[in-house]
Amino acid sequence: MKRLLVLIFAAVLASAAAVSVSAVEAPEAAAAGGGYVKKCGGGRILLNADEKTTFAKHNKIRRDRGLKSFCVHPALQRAARAHSKDMIQRDYFAYGNVGKRLDKFGYNWRTYGENIGYNSTPDRMFDAWMESSGHRSNILNKGFREIGIGTYKGHFKPAGGTVTMYTADFGTR
Repeated sequence: MKRLLVLIFAAVLASAAAVSVSAVEAPEAAAAGGGYVKKCGGGRILLNADEKTTFAKHNKIRRDRGLKSFCVHPALQRAARAHSKDMIQRDYFAYGNVGKRLDKFGYNWRTYGENIGYNSTPDRMFDAWMESSGHRSNILNKGFREIGIGTYKGHFKPAGGTVTMYTADFGTR
């Protein structure tokens, strides 16, 4: 009985700690314009302000065209964030081996697509993607239902200054 009480107490403490960590992250993200969005498989996932705005733009255009909305897949999200950060930190701009990168982050894909770019705002980045037939086809591809959107802000020598790098990884499992 004593062991059971200790286990219950430990579980309550762990739950309280998880709630307090979420409570700390949520106001900071919300204050900066970020927040939680629908995660694939249920639940919610935290996006920064640029990621959340870009995600909302993707889903608005899809709804406007009668397509189902995206959900954010955690593995795609991690892969997209890592790629944006890597491109800024190593001063390059390329897709690379997307399938291998998605594998590395644990996304068991059947098909995938990727959009990359850098711009000053999510609105400008999304507009540029929609003006490009290849990027637009990824956004409007009815076979893609899962997405990860990663942004990273930093000095990017090829652009001659500070930019926000965007990666949108699309997938079907």
